[in-house]
Amino acid sequence: MPLPLIIGAVLAGGAIGTAVTVRRLRQPAKIILLGESRSGKTTLLNTWQGKWDEPVTRTHPAGEFIGKIRLDTGKKILWIDKPLTFRNVTDFSGLDEIMDASRDNVTAAQYILYLVKAPHLEADEAAPGESEAYERLVADVTRVKLYSNRIRRVIFVVTFTDKDSRYDLLGTAAYQARVRGQLSDLISQLDRREETRVVAGSLATLESAQLLAGEVVKAML
Repeated sequence: MPLPLIIGAVLAGGAIGTAVTVRRLRQPAKIILLGESRSGKTTLLNTWQGKWDEPVTRTHPAGEFIGKIRLDTGKKILWIDKPLTFRNVTDFSGLDEIMDASRDNVTAAQYILYLVKAPHLEADEAAPGESEAYERLVADVTRVKLYSNRIRRVIFVVTFTDKDSRYDLLGTAAYQARVRGQLSDLISQLDRREETRVVAGSLATLESAQLLAGEVVKAML
């Protein structure tokens, strides 16, 4: 199903630069979507597929669908079709047997999207690194690093910002910096700082979910 979502703008200069950018954007993206239960994986997938308001029952495989990316060359607007192929959608819990069962899908993926609940980060701020939720993140990241051989990007997607009191207090930019700081040890642990991105948002409304879904794909480019 074609994505009805505008995925942001990418700027390119000159005819050669535009041609290279278009070719790169058209390349299929093999993705694995990870995170604990009820972290928003299915809602994020539904948003990309134009089905945000469908009931969420359980995480499900998404297969392949086409995303449309808006490319502003400075002279005209181009719309690029980008195949998004989801290797799997997995509830991660830090348990060896669950992580090991996902090994092949993690190994084959080019992009890892790892969902983190914002309220967990807010609770963890009082005693950094000591919460059960953070310990689970450390365990998951350890396996991700072990299995990810072909990764172009690791993207931490902080969800449920509408349930984190710091979001409205700090504003979007400052909040983004705050949660990236909280995840900095995990990013260092991955040893992929240049390839790692952090985005944050809410899935509570169609508008906020579309904004977050767009930011995730932009972080992949």
